[in-house]
Amino acid sequence: MSRGPRRYQAVAAVLVAIVIAGITMRFTAPPVRAHAHDNPGPVQVGTSFSPVRAEQLGLDWKASYSRLLTMNFKVIRLGIYWDQVAQDGYADTDWLVEQSRQAGQPIVLTVGIKSLGWPEYFAPAGLGPFAKPGADVSEDPVLRAQALDFIGATVSRYHDAPGLVAWQIENEPLNRAGPQRWWIGDAFVAQELKVARAAAGGKPLVLNAFTHFNRGMDMASSSHGFDLGALLGFDGSKVEKRSLDLLQPGDILGLDVYTRIAYKSGDHVQVSPADPDWDDNVAHWEGEAQKQRKGAWVTEAQAEPWEADPSTLDNPLSIGPADVAATFGALKQAGAGTVLLWGSEYWLLRSQGDQRWLETVSAILAQEAKAPAVV
Repeated sequence: MSRGPRRYQAVAAVLVAIVIAGITMRFTAPPVRAHAHDNPGPVQVGTSFSPVRAEQLGLDWKASYSRLLTMNFKVIRLGIYWDQVAQDGYADTDWLVEQSRQAGQPIVLTVGIKSLGWPEYFAPAGLGPFAKPGADVSEDPVLRAQALDFIGATVSRYHDAPGLVAWQIENEPLNRAGPQRWWIGDAFVAQELKVARAAAGGKPLVLNAFTHFNRGMDMASSSHGFDLGALLGFDGSKVEKRSLDLLQPGDILGLDVYTRIAYKSGDHVQVSPADPDWDDNVAHWEGEAQKQRKGAWVTEAQAEPWEADPSTLDNPLSIGPADVAATFGALKQAGAGTVLLWGSEYWLLRSQGDQRWLETVSAILAQEAKAPAVV
C-alpha cells in the first residue's frame, strides 16, 4: 500500500524539478537577440488621439487635433466613446473624420465597450458594466446585446469614410484593466469581430493587447491570473496568442509596448522597468502574425510618462524624451514596420513650456518620412 504514495511523491518531485528548471531558465537565461535588423526599413509612424484624454488635461480637443494633423503622421488612431454617442450622438466623431478627410490623414477608428484612456470602460450610464471586480463584463446579457448593436451601427456609419484604413475592436479587451480590473471574454470578442466584419466593407480589423512587460505586470493584467505555462515561456494562453487566434488573414495584431511604469509601494514611488527581452517579444509576435498572413503593428509605444499619480507629470519619474527615442529605436531594430507613439495629448500639454517631447516626435517623423503610406 505504501508503493502508491511513494510513486506519486516521485512524480511530484520530478514535476517540481521541471518547473524549477523552467523558471530558472526563464529568469536567468540571456535574451536571444537574433531579431536585430542590420538595415531596418523606414517605419510608418503614427499616433493615437482621444478627445476625452485631451479634455482631462485641460486642452481644447479640436485645436489639439488640428495641430496633430499638421505633423504628417502616417496614421492616427481615434477612439469612439459609447457613452458620449449614447448621450450626444456621433457629432464629435463626425468632426474628427471630416477633419481627417480634409487633411488627407489616414485613420483607424476604435469601437466597443472599451476605448482609449482611463477608466477604460465607456458603456452608457445605467447600462453597466455591473460585473464584480476582476470579472468578465461580457457575462452580462444586456450589455452584450447593446454592445453588438453599437458596434454594428458605428461600423456601418463610417465603413466607407475616406482615409479609414482599419477598425480596432475594443481596446486591450483580453487584459484586465480599469478601476475594477474587468476584462472582456474571448468568445464575446469573437462575436464583436464577426459583427464588425459584416459591416466593415473589407477593411481589416485590429485587436490589440498590453504585451509583455515583466512577469509581475503580465500576471496582474492577465485575465487568466497566475499562468504557469506563460511563466515558463509557452505561448498557449498568452494574451498575444489569444488575440492573434481571434483574427483572420489580413487582420492586424496590435501590440501595446511600455518600458517604464511608476507605481506606489506604501508611501514610496517605485519605477518598474520592462524585462530586457521586451523587444524580442515584439519581434516574436510579428513573426507569428506573418506566418498566419496577418499584420502586426505596435499600436501603442510608450511616448509619455506613466506616473504613480498626476503630481509628477511635470517632472516625470518614469520616462523622458530621450527614452521615447530609445524605445522607438529598439522597435525599429526589432523589425516593427508600423509604430503608433502613445501620448499625443501629453506632448501638446507639455509644449506650452517644454518643447522637448514634440521635438523628439517630430525628429522621429522626419527620420521616417520615406516610409510608405498606410493603406
